[in-house]
Amino acid sequence: MGPGTVGMTAKERERLGRFAAAFERIGAGDYALFASPGTDEQARRAIGAAESVIGSGHRRRAVASAIGEFTDWAARGYAHGQGLPGTSHLQQSWPGRADDRVRFLASLEHAILAVILWEELREEELGALLGPWAEIVEQAGIR
Repeated sequence: MGPGTVGMTAKERERLGRFAAAFERIGAGDYALFASPGTDEQARRAIGAAESVIGSGHRRRAVASAIGEFTDWAARGYAHGQGLPGTSHLQQSWPGRADDRVRFLASLEHAILAVILWEELREEELGALLGPWAEIVEQAGIR
């Protein structure tokens, strides 16, 4: 992980590193599988709880930076077909409709938020934030 993790604890950085390794194994063609259907009431409450935990200032900037790094990584992978397994010899652009891409990036943001705040949110909040990413987080050994 890059400079965005500077304001995080060692445990938060370690979890993000595990998630990054798992994320890297997902091919761009499979990203649509992780696009959540939308933000329901439970997810909105979980986002509110996460916002409260993050607070303001340095930690909020660190979390926003980490989320930005992941979403930039995904966008670059889609746009250039580079750095994603199974796409090294293919030129891919953003597949699907614009709203699918927005839903994918939103679900990725929520998953990163859950990974960072793993020890500070309740189980149901984590589940609401993770949505389709729960299996990837489990495979990454984040508990």
